[in-house]
Amino acid sequence: MLNTDPMRRRLGLGAGIASLVLAASACASGSSAEPTVATPTTAASMAASESAAESTAAGPSVTITSTSSFGAADITVPTGETLTVINNSSAPHTFTEGENGSEADNARVNEDIAVGASVEVTFPEPGDYNVTCLFHSAMNMVVHVQ
Repeated sequence: MLNTDPMRRRLGLGAGIASLVLAASACASGSSAEPTVATPTTAASMAASESAAESTAAGPSVTITSTSSFGAADITVPTGETLTVINNSSAPHTFTEGENGSEADNARVNEDIAVGASVEVTFPEPGDYNVTCLFHSAMNMVVHVQ
């Protein structure tokens, strides 16, 4: 009997890598001073590319697993590099520039992230960005862009 499980994993890995390449190229095409955000990925696409995201160095990411934290107090990313925010919790979240559940005036980032989805954000300017979830005020972090 032929075991096709390794073949399925390779096909899933290939599909996941292709998804990451397309998302990265979409983010890299802008030249504005505002952070750019790729189209959110659905849970079905996430399932196909989950192993690819875990096995490749596709850039920095934050994985949300609860309603009390982004999973890190802060993260440092290079200017212009994509930060992937993955919602692996059972509740929807936002990734919003602001603090303690409140959006900052003229927020440059404000993205809804459905359960099982992700968003990709690129910060083209160096600096420190305070980020919060509008639904869960305890969720706060700082994105250091260098």
